[in-house]
Amino acid sequence: MDRRGALKLMAASMALAGLTACGRQPREFIVPYVNMPEGEVPGMPRYYATSHLIGGYAHGLLAQAHQGRPVKLEGNPDHPATLGACDAFSQASVLSLYDPDRSASVMNRGEVAGYGSFLMTQQDKRLEWNRTQGQGLCFLTGSLTSPSQHASLQALLERWPKARWYVHEPIDRQAVYAGSEQLFGRPLEPVYRFDRARIVLSLDSDFMQSQPGFLRYAHDFMAQRRPRDNDGFLARLYVVESTPSITGSVADHRYRLSFHHMENFARQLANAFELDIEPPDEPAVPESWLSPLVDDLKSNAGSAVVVPGDQHSTAVHAIAQAINEKLGAFGKTVTYIPPVDVSHAARPLNELTREMQNGRVEALVVMGANPVYTAPADLNFRQAYRQVPWRLHWGEYYDETGQMSHWHIPACHPLETWADARAYDGTVSLLQPLIQPLHGGKSALQFLAALEQGTEEDARQLLIDYWLDQHAAGDFETFWRRSLRDGIVADSAFSTQTPALREDWAPALSFASGERLPDDAITLQLQPDPAVWDGAYANNGWLQELPRPLSKLTWNNALLISPVLAQEYGLKEGDVVRVKAQTSEVQVEVPVYPLPGMPDRAVTLQLGYGREGIGHIADGVGSDAYVFHTTDHPWASPVTLEKLDRHETLATTQNHHAIHGRDLIRATTLEEYRKHPEFAKHPGPHESLYPEPWPAEREAEYAWGMAVDLTACIGCNACVTACQAENNIPIVGPEEVSRGREMHWIRIDRYFEGPPESPHLIFQPVLCMHCENAPCEYVCPVGATQHSASGLNEMIYNRCIGTRYCSQNCPYKVRRFNWFDYTGEQATYTQPEPVHNPEVTVRSRGVMEKCTFCVQRINRARITADIEDEPIPDGALQTACQQACPTQAIVFGDISDEQSHVKRLKNHPLNYGMLEHLNIRPRVSYLAGVGNPNKEVEAPQSDPLVAPEKEKADIHQASVNGRDDDEQVVRIFEPATAANGQGGTT
Repeated sequence: MDRRGALKLMAASMALAGLTACGRQPREFIVPYVNMPEGEVPGMPRYYATSHLIGGYAHGLLAQAHQGRPVKLEGNPDHPATLGACDAFSQASVLSLYDPDRSASVMNRGEVAGYGSFLMTQQDKRLEWNRTQGQGLCFLTGSLTSPSQHASLQALLERWPKARWYVHEPIDRQAVYAGSEQLFGRPLEPVYRFDRARIVLSLDSDFMQSQPGFLRYAHDFMAQRRPRDNDGFLARLYVVESTPSITGSVADHRYRLSFHHMENFARQLANAFELDIEPPDEPAVPESWLSPLVDDLKSNAGSAVVVPGDQHSTAVHAIAQAINEKLGAFGKTVTYIPPVDVSHAARPLNELTREMQNGRVEALVVMGANPVYTAPADLNFRQAYRQVPWRLHWGEYYDETGQMSHWHIPACHPLETWADARAYDGTVSLLQPLIQPLHGGKSALQFLAALEQGTEEDARQLLIDYWLDQHAAGDFETFWRRSLRDGIVADSAFSTQTPALREDWAPALSFASGERLPDDAITLQLQPDPAVWDGAYANNGWLQELPRPLSKLTWNNALLISPVLAQEYGLKEGDVVRVKAQTSEVQVEVPVYPLPGMPDRAVTLQLGYGREGIGHIADGVGSDAYVFHTTDHPWASPVTLEKLDRHETLATTQNHHAIHGRDLIRATTLEEYRKHPEFAKHPGPHESLYPEPWPAEREAEYAWGMAVDLTACIGCNACVTACQAENNIPIVGPEEVSRGREMHWIRIDRYFEGPPESPHLIFQPVLCMHCENAPCEYVCPVGATQHSASGLNEMIYNRCIGTRYCSQNCPYKVRRFNWFDYTGEQATYTQPEPVHNPEVTVRSRGVMEKCTFCVQRINRARITADIEDEPIPDGALQTACQQACPTQAIVFGDISDEQSHVKRLKNHPLNYGMLEHLNIRPRVSYLAGVGNPNKEVEAPQSDPLVAPEKEKADIHQASVNGRDDDEQVVRIFEPATAANGQGGTT
């Protein structure tokens, strides 16, 4: 008997002995309905339109529910902010719904209490406020875009006219409104029309990742950048930014500039447009870079736009919009609406803190905010909060502010509540519950009604009552049912306005940068984290383990530092430094992560970490960056660095499956693409020594395949989170990630092109290629991985005995092995069972898993088509990653259909297969990246501290159809191995 046969018998014996998958199967409990809900069909999901809030702004969703429990969220195609796409924050919120660390009860001075006890106490307080007209009563909220909540709050302020309303949002937009008020005399909200833009300049604005409307902005802008749809012209993007971002990664020209110098650049740009404002002391960028940019903007007047970053000064916003007026952008590439965030008119947090310190606040109601953790450090809000005689907190978590409050009321999760909110353009979005509150939480309307009336009201009726008043005329029942079905209130977007510039706006524009920093000073820049935002999602395991788009860090907020500065201080990835503020005694010890593209004299630390007492996911993870967040220097401040004799292992994913010396990325410029349209094609077919198992499109009903557009991919991680939510992918924790054992079925590799001090980035999603000649299938001793008639490389989990031969033989390294029982009761980061998709197997220890092309969706579509006796229409079947992608970079379908979208892309000149020279015939192919740089712009000069070319790590040059070096089109900097000591990238 040969070795293969022996292993087959061993596997069969183990299966018969009940040792399937080398571990105990997870327990399942089946509880029948007592009364079956109307329209419920067992095994069939139901979908409801709802919304999720990010910074107060609504993102429209479709929530999928199985037998009364939500398990998956998708973008609402009818919602203007999502258009069917979905971001990582929204998708991961379904995991937060089942978070066992959410607030589960009313708390009174640290003890569990009943809601009735709170209402009884509230009766006495209300009588007191009636007598004093609310003297000493203050409300503190976060960003507020809900029309119904705003009306309820205004009713309280009218009832108690001496009460005051304050606002605190860590990632605020006050500078946006202040800039428009400076320019127009009234606060307005800019809405950008990237679908009309040909030239875009970003002033440190990550509009594809962090500004309101970012999903829509990414969709509209990248639609102008896809050569597969239009190779006659590609929109051009210039980015000047302080920290490498998703938006900067797709820029044709990117210039690194520290946060403190951004206003100098704005003034320099304004003078180039002949705006009469005070110029900077010295130019922020060289004239050789600025002049072609200005010429490009002016030559595209009417189809150009300048986008300032939310966190920058009033001057930056005013200048940017004034330049837009000079470019004729008003009403074309940028429009203006009234402020969506109505809390912009409330009083700021620093005024509230002074009032508390002076003893003029008798009662403070905090709604949906956590100022004890996120308030500027110099306010000493924690100490001032203790001085308030009566403190009430309403929130989803018993967080830092809740623990310091006399009363804490648990809030509903967005999937448990009735509410409304506005999107980035003012469109009213409705939130409806898919499940009853798991922990007895109260909606915002219920909470406000309890303050006003002292009773517990029905959340749904409160929302209906508000909209009944707004829709008194007409058929309300039809209006309400239609709005719930669509998830939006029809025709509720704000009307655009055409403002005029004030004549005296420029002379009154003062410098906001404050004192000038010495040339050798180091600037610490604060930013929201791409995964946990301002800390609101810190206890979400999916997001903590999500690799950050550029650094690929997980479970930490290491200090991002330029390779030049790291070399100056003798730092490598994971070395710990002490960061000390120059203006105070504040200091933090944090590991460093060298990242190409960082300014040489600036470092970046992301917010949302350093939490304690919040939950088993968030506690003890990372360093608290809010200690550097002050009123005078909210986003950037001078610091000093001190190297410590300590090292921490950072859990990053970029180097776990690096493939050196391979032709992986193919990219070029629009000009070169026009000269060589098929530059990405492989030089020719390969023939196998063995008989081919079947042609690329076997004679089957369907032949599934995928095409990924590298030009359109922005590395936002929406596809990674969508795959995790759809396919029950477990969380493994930082220790396992650092060992290279992350379980994500999709990884997004990022590569740097050009010099390390000013590189261009390109992303490449990598998943199972479902090869026709799959190397994994030949080496499996038990036949656990096989090929289906439709071309899917399938895994039979019950057969797998964990030899991992398939992973060793996979050239793409896309298979994941369950080293431990990540889904069992003993797992450290166990996901709650209700969040699991019931259509997908939950894998236990000892099996190999990978992308399945969402085979459960394929089967559902096939069964539906069989019932209807019709073929599956092209586009009707989407994988989870494709459905979530805001830029439509992923296309899936039947490659045997010559008219299908995916087949047309595979016939496109840019289409190529990764490692196709191995003759494994992957069903996943790529469209090579194409940029549109301006030939007149000179690349920034290299810093003299950068290592010489010969000392850099391996540089891979992708050849073009085997031509000589002088005809090469793209140069790619591959990720360095951990052993080379270059901090992960070169």
